[in-house]
Parts: sequence; structure tokens; C-alpha cells
Amino acid sequence: MQAESAVEIVRASLALAFPTATDEGLTRAAELVLRWGSEGVGVQLEPDLAERMLLDLIAVTGQDPGEFEESRAPRTELTYVRPALSRAWSRTSETRDRLPYIPRPPERPGRGRFRRGRGGMPG
Repeated sequence: MQAESAVEIVRASLALAFPTATDEGLTRAAELVLRWGSEGVGVQLEPDLAERMLLDLIAVTGQDPGEFEESRAPRTELTYVRPALSRAWSRTSETRDRLPYIPRPPERPGRGRFRRGRGGMPG
């Protein structure tokens, strides 16, 4: 698949998630999703990292965070996930905050659904 085709496919998906994002922001976010995928981030996306990535994509697309939150499914105290305090993907100019880049998240009980043991799949 050509890179331009992959960007357009991802861009179309992001447009559904971020309906008021700028065209330029959607294209930039699609390029980043593909780059992050090539960095192997997908195998690390536990809920807290997914939430952090979502916030990064909101910043990149130019979507209003408040508007996005309003359109999200209601979350209860039991379903709320705090965004991770680190990133496992390369930072962007839009996300140059003080959060550290950690290639693999620190080991914690329950993290790692693909490993055996507590929190993992039976095997």
C-alpha cells in the first residue's frame, strides 16, 4: 500500500472521531498514527496510554478538547481512566510538555495483557 493511501484511510477514520478538526490537523494526525504504529506502540496501548494518545491526537488535530469530551460516551468513576504520565511514542511539536518518553511502560501488576501472570492471558 502506498503511504498516501494509508494516510487517507487513517485520516478518514480520524475525521469520524474528530468531526470539527482542521483538514491540516487530520492529515498531520494520520501521519503520526502511522509513524507511531511503525514504532510498535500498538502492543503497549493499555487504557492509560490510549487515553494519553487520545489527548495527543486532540492537540494535533486542533479539535476542541471540551467539545470532544462532551461528545464522548458518559464515563462513571468505574470507567474513567487517567491518562498515563508518560508516552511510549515519539513526541510532536504539539505535545512538547514535560511528560517523559518511556519506550516501554514501567512494569506494573496487571499491565501487559499479552504476558502470563497477573493481568495476562491464560496460557
